[in-house]
Amino acid sequence: MRCKKKTWLIVLGLLCISMLPGCGKKEPEDNTKVVYQFGGNEILYGEFYIYARTIEEDYQKTYGNGIWSLELTTEDGQSTVRDVTLQDIIADINRVKVLVAQAEKMEISLKDNERAEVEEEATAFYKGLTETDLVETEITKELVVQVLEENMLAQKVYEQLLSEYDFEISEEEARITTFFDMVFECYGVKKDGSVEEYTDEKKATQLQKANEALASLAQDEDVTFEDIVDKYHLEYASSYTMSKTELIEEYGEAVTDRILELTDGQVSTVVQSQYGYHIFKMLKSNDEELTKKNKEEIISAKKKEYFNGVYDEWLKHYDAHFDIKTDVNMDLFDAFPFSENEQESK
Repeated sequence: MRCKKKTWLIVLGLLCISMLPGCGKKEPEDNTKVVYQFGGNEILYGEFYIYARTIEEDYQKTYGNGIWSLELTTEDGQSTVRDVTLQDIIADINRVKVLVAQAEKMEISLKDNERAEVEEEATAFYKGLTETDLVETEITKELVVQVLEENMLAQKVYEQLLSEYDFEISEEEARITTFFDMVFECYGVKKDGSVEEYTDEKKATQLQKANEALASLAQDEDVTFEDIVDKYHLEYASSYTMSKTELIEEYGEAVTDRILELTDGQVSTVVQSQYGYHIFKMLKSNDEELTKKNKEEIISAKKKEYFNGVYDEWLKHYDAHFDIKTDVNMDLFDAFPFSENEQESK
């Protein structure tokens, strides 16, 4: 249970969604164990407990018992890890319900071997519950099976959804470059922090210095960039490692093109930017290891953006008005004993 659930949370639990404003739900009849209603489903405390217990085990194994009282800064102000986690659990449950609702439309179902796997994991999870757990949560073996099957089915919906879209990007788009930049700046920073642009005369002097520096580098192979930095007292001179996107954000497209056309060890001519005059030296035009990592991160971000867009549309049709602040039984919501477990562990 824990292993499969943890995988699910890593895949979908980190894809943030925005809950739409609520208009309220009808009150459940004669069932004090209903945490909330969502899309016509009653989410019982037992189901909420299964998710919470799994996340609790994973978090405490990774971060330790003291994790729950730590303060986090959120959009709504300061919250503890416990409070944020409880809200994430509801988001996880809702996401599973919405994706499961799409399974039939996408002709996705569980195979016999997958159901057998769920049965085995559900048995292990259920046996791990104490008599007190069973009495207080009203969890049944059937409920554990339901939760696991829904998670596995939702995972398959998620994977098929992403498999139908091409997220590949070019090596050039993901390329990570390391270069040295010597800047003969054309602006100054006043004591109050404001930026003052140099006069045309002073800019011309900086350009002359940059040309002199470039000539000395070309004429004497013993002259290093460090020598130039020392000679002209350059304040802004350093090596940088950037992606193409970062380069464009920093220098603009024209200068980026000049940088990326350099080969390893090659020195540029004097290049003008909004900062002044630059001399670039390419140190590593393509860091393969960093490029691979960057490519994976870009694809991951694209998948997240694509999934969230599709999910938001599905959510509108499934339950557009759910609001955690008004639709959740807060007594049950706050009942999960994170703090008690933490105290028992000390």
